[in-house]
Amino acid sequence: MSEPSKEKSGEGSGAKSETKPKKQWKNPALRAMGIPRFSLPSRNWLIFWSVLASIGGGIAYDKYEQSKIRTKYMEMVQPLSQEQYSIGRVPRKLTIFIAPPPNDFLDASLKLFRKYIKPVLNSAALDFDIFSESRQGDIRATVAQQIRDLRLAKLEQQRLSQQEPEPEKSTSSWKKVATGIPKILPKKTDETEPEVLVPRSELYSPKDVLGLYHIMGSRTPVYDDQIDPATAGGVICIGRGAYKEYMTGVHEGLLGPLEKPQFLIDEELKIEQEKEQERLDKIAQAKEEGRDPEPEPVPLEDEDAPKPVVKPYIKPEDYANAELAPELNMNEIVMTEKNIPAIFEQPLYVYPVPNLLGFTKIPWKIYRYYTKRYLADDFGERALNVIENKARPFEYKDVFQAKEEELDWPKKWVQSGIEKNSEWVQELQVDDRVTTRMRVFDINSKNN
Repeated sequence: MSEPSKEKSGEGSGAKSETKPKKQWKNPALRAMGIPRFSLPSRNWLIFWSVLASIGGGIAYDKYEQSKIRTKYMEMVQPLSQEQYSIGRVPRKLTIFIAPPPNDFLDASLKLFRKYIKPVLNSAALDFDIFSESRQGDIRATVAQQIRDLRLAKLEQQRLSQQEPEPEKSTSSWKKVATGIPKILPKKTDETEPEVLVPRSELYSPKDVLGLYHIMGSRTPVYDDQIDPATAGGVICIGRGAYKEYMTGVHEGLLGPLEKPQFLIDEELKIEQEKEQERLDKIAQAKEEGRDPEPEPVPLEDEDAPKPVVKPYIKPEDYANAELAPELNMNEIVMTEKNIPAIFEQPLYVYPVPNLLGFTKIPWKIYRYYTKRYLADDFGERALNVIENKARPFEYKDVFQAKEEELDWPKKWVQSGIEKNSEWVQELQVDDRVTTRMRVFDINSKNN
């Protein structure tokens, strides 16, 4: 009985060891061409690779179109950079103010400038100065102070012209030759007297130490902005906030006083008194509780630390009652010491900064991310008009330049700005006496 059972078990083990041949999924046509077994991936893999290819293809296509558009505008202005400049000739210079978008960093605005505007300006061989703010009010204070300095310089010229000119003192020839010798400071008579450090630029200039100037004579640079004041320079504001601060700074510089007004001095004094009273209250509270008052932190003396932003010297509601820069001759174009039109005499334009924040704006952010080629085309066309210097007189509608940017501003940030009386959320108020002197780049003009 045991032997037949062993045979059965052996036959069963042998049957299990046999493997069935795999089913060949081959197309007769592929087999005739010698192509090995081929099968499509599964449904999940097809979905994954389709989505990945769509995302990557969309990004690659958009970047390719951006490069084409940028190259197109760069080639359109490239002939300007091939013009030969003589020694001492300085090209046209723009002034660019860049502000960060609300509740975001400055890199967002700088990225737009470097990617879509700067390449076109460089291809046209235009020079430019950039001023970027890190705090609200920096641009406004800088523009206002620049205009006040111009008014003070004109006032000093008027004062000197009314005085009798002093007779020129004769200078020996050897002193004229030895202009390169630096001035020697007098020795200190009192050892306790602090040492006085004088900047090197006050001791001598590069012309004094370079012998080439004594052989060929000094050369005064000739600026392209001096040729035609009507087409000189230009001002670009990147961001609606930068534009508001620039316009407010121009009005403050032309309509405000030259010295800090009394109401600002009183406000600063009041703030200092409140801080002192708060300090005394903390000391009194600590004594009542029977504990020693906390030691006050010693302020670190840092020369590189930014100073507080200077508050406006004049309020918008006082524009109508203020006098328009009596030190300047407003019957003609106001020129600086370099014989270049003042900053408020140069044409102006504003670039909006599209920047969406918030979870609910994610669909629009995705759409804008995949369609940046339209932004590149728009900014390139604007830069082309700025380079070609197509300007027109300022109109009231120009107060609303880049107004569409405010639609992207976070609502919570706007509400907080209203509570803090921020300059950006206030309506821009202008005075006709100032705006009638200003010009703007006509971006709506058609390119030939």
